[in-house]
Amino acid sequence: MKKIIIIGDAGRGKTTLAEKLSKKLGVKHYSTDDFYYRKKFSEIRGREESLELISKVYYNDSWIVEGSTQWLLQSGLNSADIIIYLKYNNIISQWLVLIKRHFTRGDKNIWHTILLLRHVLYKRYGWGHKKGKIKHHEVVAPYLDKTIILSSFKEIEAFINEI
Repeated sequence: MKKIIIIGDAGRGKTTLAEKLSKKLGVKHYSTDDFYYRKKFSEIRGREESLELISKVYYNDSWIVEGSTQWLLQSGLNSADIIIYLKYNNIISQWLVLIKRHFTRGDKNIWHTILLLRHVLYKRYGWGHKKGKIKHHEVVAPYLDKTIILSSFKEIEAFINEI
């Protein structure tokens, strides 16, 4: 495994998994956020610039890319050796993780967390501005032969320990 994509919902553990795999395998990891934002969570890059930057990563011999920005992951799916899809079985468990994360990180802005909860609700059920948008399970569907689906933190830990 030299080329790995980790895709999943907010709060699922994509970054933590990427960091652990990177350390264990000796492969550099990247977040789609680093390509999407010029300044983290505030200044957004243009789509073309973001795609150009991440494409340079996908041309390398080894990489781990994690995130939920599907259009940035899309161009790496074909060349990935393995795709790890981290999913929640239900929205309540996802919300609880995101709320816990808000308090453990000491985020001052509760409004951002509320908007994130609404965003994941809309994304999961295809409501509002997410109506008709492709979902993560649809993105990985053509690549099921090289996709590992992990649905709990226990499964994620077991996967890391097996490598």
